[in-house]
Amino acid sequence: MKLLIIIDLLNGFCRNGNPLSLPTSTLSIEKEIEKRIETYIKRKDKIIFVNDAHSKNDSEINDPYPPHCLIGTKEAEIIDSLRKYSNKNNTITKNTLSILYNTDLNGILEKVKPTEIEITGVCTDICVLFAVYELKIRGYNIIVNKNGVQPLKVENQEFFLNYMRDLLGAKLK
Repeated sequence: MKLLIIIDLLNGFCRNGNPLSLPTSTLSIEKEIEKRIETYIKRKDKIIFVNDAHSKNDSEINDPYPPHCLIGTKEAEIIDSLRKYSNKNNTITKNTLSILYNTDLNGILEKVKPTEIEITGVCTDICVLFAVYELKIRGYNIIVNKNGVQPLKVENQEFFLNYMRDLLGAKLK
């Protein structure tokens, strides 16, 4: 079984006016991710949303990041165009840069035993990078969808895509 992981496609990153709103529109990756979700659903493969859900006391709040995606706020909600694909069985929350630390993802991976994991979401230069690293050291085959990831800093995209390919062994698609 193949697994699609969608990281932080939340209002707090993808919509203007929030402390960590991306500087450029995420519309193109949103469309790509929706196409990928549809493909995975048709093939009866698995999709997982991994979302920031912070409290004001979390370790990354204020140092180095401002308060963002606080639990119960609009910022912490999945963007409207993808929300219809999420449910309590395919959505987990995280309160660090890690998609695995103190989350249910390890258990899901052990149960699903994916032959391949495709990574999409934001930010290429932060949470996507950490996700690729964490999954690679656990022995998973990782594909990073170049058209389905976006960095916090636009100038970082190519560098971090190449880093994940050349130094972490992820395939770029």
